[in-house]
Amino acid sequence: MRKMAAQEQVEPGPWPEALTAGWGAKIAAIVVVLIAVGIPAISLVLSLHRRLDLAALWDEFEPQITGSLSMALLTGAVALGLAFWASVRKSAVAMTLSVLAFLVGGQLLAIALIRIYNRPGLEWAYNGPVILVAAYLARFAWVALLAAGAMWSRPMQPLRDLAAVDGAGPVRVAASVMWPMGWPILAAASVLVMALSLVEVPATVLISPQRPQMLTPLMMTWVHMLRYDAMIEASLLLMSVVAVLGIVAAGLLTISMRRRGWRMDDGRWRKAAVAILYPLSSILVLISGGCSDHKEPKAVWCETGTGPAQVVYPRAIAYSASDDTFFVIDRMARVQHLDSAGKCLNEWRMPVWSSGKPVGVTVGPDGNVYVPDTHYHRVMVYSPKGELLRHWGGKGTEPGQFIYPTDIAIDAKGRIFVAEYGDHDRIQVFDAEGKYLYEFGKFGGGDGEFSRPQSILIEGDLVYITDACNHRLCVFKTDGTWVRNMGSVGSRLGQFRFPYGLDMDREGNLVVCEFGNNRVQLIDKKTGRGIAAWGSGGHEKGQLAYPWGVAVDKRDQVIAVDAGNNRLQVFSF
Repeated sequence: MRKMAAQEQVEPGPWPEALTAGWGAKIAAIVVVLIAVGIPAISLVLSLHRRLDLAALWDEFEPQITGSLSMALLTGAVALGLAFWASVRKSAVAMTLSVLAFLVGGQLLAIALIRIYNRPGLEWAYNGPVILVAAYLARFAWVALLAAGAMWSRPMQPLRDLAAVDGAGPVRVAASVMWPMGWPILAAASVLVMALSLVEVPATVLISPQRPQMLTPLMMTWVHMLRYDAMIEASLLLMSVVAVLGIVAAGLLTISMRRRGWRMDDGRWRKAAVAILYPLSSILVLISGGCSDHKEPKAVWCETGTGPAQVVYPRAIAYSASDDTFFVIDRMARVQHLDSAGKCLNEWRMPVWSSGKPVGVTVGPDGNVYVPDTHYHRVMVYSPKGELLRHWGGKGTEPGQFIYPTDIAIDAKGRIFVAEYGDHDRIQVFDAEGKYLYEFGKFGGGDGEFSRPQSILIEGDLVYITDACNHRLCVFKTDGTWVRNMGSVGSRLGQFRFPYGLDMDREGNLVVCEFGNNRVQLIDKKTGRGIAAWGSGGHEKGQLAYPWGVAVDKRDQVIAVDAGNNRLQVFSF
């Protein structure tokens, strides 16, 4: 301000000493941050079972963190535009409405936005970034408007008056006087809006519970697994991103406090404009490239609901080759029996479900339905009509007990293989009556170890297992001897992100659905080479959101459990 050319000297006055924090206040602030942030972060790191590898962490969560950042960047860019606008036109109404929207809360805002946009003709907004950006701005636009209010403060008013005397209108005053001086604080506010958007859980989860390229919805599916490395690592990654944004905002605020004004003809102004617009151009590229090519499915089965052939977040599927039918389990704890066209033949519900629902299902050689009752730590056996025949197991880590059983497979000798995760990631083997025989595997990332074994497939004397949180397939002999691992974390063919469902086609290739990559991949079972992939993240036909299970029928059709979209999609490679 002192360097600005004006008809008379403008003196903003000395720094008010009342605003200078003493050492006691500074130390107290540091202690608060350490208690609120530092100690929890350290405890998360110490809770990890494996070494913290930043490169591997990025490889694992890159799609989700990139998608989350893209939404935050877009929101921050719009917030910056609002801040620039508010420095041109002062509006107490806008600030009042923004504060009231913030006080309403994320959940009620999300419900209101869903009611507004979830209707014919507005699909482009409801299924795109518009509705999320609207929710984030409704929550946090007051930050940008508050920063713009600094452009109307008492020290700034003489400058506005001088410019007005020279004949400048509101836009010219803002562009020539306010923005060159005030852009750091406006940019800092937009960065804070970005950071707040990244950690807005209620609105994100309600509006986009199945948005595949967002970190928050993915993390919320793991809330019940807080001890698990994937959940802890994702939390640390999100904390790191928010911390970096906080540092950027603090730096911009420091600049705004120390600087004395830039003229519009100053080359640094142009550099600042480029620095602000470059992230915006990147986000536009990300959004424009977000709608990737995808193949149309042959058919789509089921829809959202609780009636016949309707599902709520389906998570498991099994094919019955004897009668060409399917069994599907969703989060309503319902087992639905579907025919080869996806029509419901009959259904039944698990006896208890308040603690959680099954994540797997298998049809045995006897035609009966084997259900790992995941959150009740037992195996349930039903007839195809839903009659409970027998069950075994209980909570624990001893032989014959389970912690979160996930899937079941039966070999040619009638032995029953049950995968489980939790306090004891392993495969237990039982005879046909449920008597414990032996087990293999343990928690870890080495050879012969698991981190959430999700699905099992047996062919001959080999057992194929999706080792979900290690992002690979494991191969064992039926006697428990480790053979090899296939795959690594990534998005290329032959790589995986949280492989969940597993089956085999007529050619003997493995069919793997990936919860993290939102696709189904065809794998050469001998080499681990990726042959083809189907699907991409999204909500259109041919796109998937958090696929949990997969099955292949006698026509070599693949039926993918599109959990996040509440449907099954049928296709062929």
